[in-house]
Amino acid sequence: MSAAQRYLRYLLLSTLALLGVVSIFNLLVDPYGMFRVISIDGFNRIKSQAGQRAELFKRDGAERMRPNALILGNSRAEIGFDPQSPVWPETMRPIFNLALPGKGVESALDEFTHVLEYKTPKLIVVGIDFLDFRVDPATPDDSVPVRHDRLQWLRERVFALLTLSALADSLATIKAQHEPYPTSLRDDGFNPMRDYVGIARKEGYNAMFLQRDQENAKAYARGSKSIYLSDGRPAWEFRAVGKIIGVANRAGIRVRFVIYPVHAHTLVLFHQTGLWPAFEAWKRELVVRVDGATPGANVELWDFSGFSPFADENVPPPGDTTSEMRWYWEAGHFKKSLGEALLARIFDPQASPLEWGRRLTASNLEEVLRWQRAARDEYEDSHSKEISELAGLVAAASSASRPFRSHR
Repeated sequence: MSAAQRYLRYLLLSTLALLGVVSIFNLLVDPYGMFRVISIDGFNRIKSQAGQRAELFKRDGAERMRPNALILGNSRAEIGFDPQSPVWPETMRPIFNLALPGKGVESALDEFTHVLEYKTPKLIVVGIDFLDFRVDPATPDDSVPVRHDRLQWLRERVFALLTLSALADSLATIKAQHEPYPTSLRDDGFNPMRDYVGIARKEGYNAMFLQRDQENAKAYARGSKSIYLSDGRPAWEFRAVGKIIGVANRAGIRVRFVIYPVHAHTLVLFHQTGLWPAFEAWKRELVVRVDGATPGANVELWDFSGFSPFADENVPPPGDTTSEMRWYWEAGHFKKSLGEALLARIFDPQASPLEWGRRLTASNLEEVLRWQRAARDEYEDSHSKEISELAGLVAAASSASRPFRSHR
């Protein structure tokens, strides 16, 4: 064997050995929760990097649990609806939170149908977000529903074992075990938002609200003000809502659609940026689909988006890093405490101490919308300082506005 051949052989063996060490290390640390070989406090129990591969983490977790109830939606549902809350009916346990940040109702449909391949849950709670239904009227309706890539399972595991990115995430996972406020996902898919606790205690809730309000003002001022295409057809997401209802009805599954609660700041920005008419039209379209469901379908639409003692929660002043908000992290994301009150209202409306959250139907929709407009006007009249500050954010965002591009 020549010297060159010996060198190549040595290089190959060294590379294989290095890959073997890296893969074993990544397998044991398991930063994305894919392999579950060991789980040790102080080593890898907190999955701080699971959010990097949230879809696979949650799909694997749901398949392991085979839940009787399923939570679907986006980040609002992921951090707001705790599967371990005591308000869930015992007959519905175990519950899995399959909500995915940044995803809409199309993704919820896809995840739901995937779960049905191995388990028929008794109930699904589906969080729906108005902003996911906005479309540019000039954009052709050429949407194609998301479908699972069957090779993704293999690719994700190769990535999780053999890449330097996975190695970096393994090291970050070990480091996170000793941090006071690590990010993480629980095994039931819930995000406890430990990192937000740290941010709130360091910067205060006012700073968190200001950042979110600035982002929202830009997104709302620059974005589409319509849920309809140029030919009058509604956004594709409405068809996904109808498909969820149809699939669930055929399988005998209860469906509870939830219009998320948002802070008053977000509702005011809807009004100031011209989104309120589309916001109301969106609810009308949802009611059409829910009320028009196949007779016998166990489906309800609940609206928690209006002004209320929860939505109107006061934001601590700038510089206050000690006050804790009870219901909201910032204007778009509610805490699990509010999620628990919401779930209690859905499961036992008569037991709820507050007339908060309304089940929307064709018979009461317009009354609810009138009430929400009146509550909005009352809030704006009594919070002139906040209204002025939010208007300033909208003016700054509008002055640098750009054309809206469809999210597809």
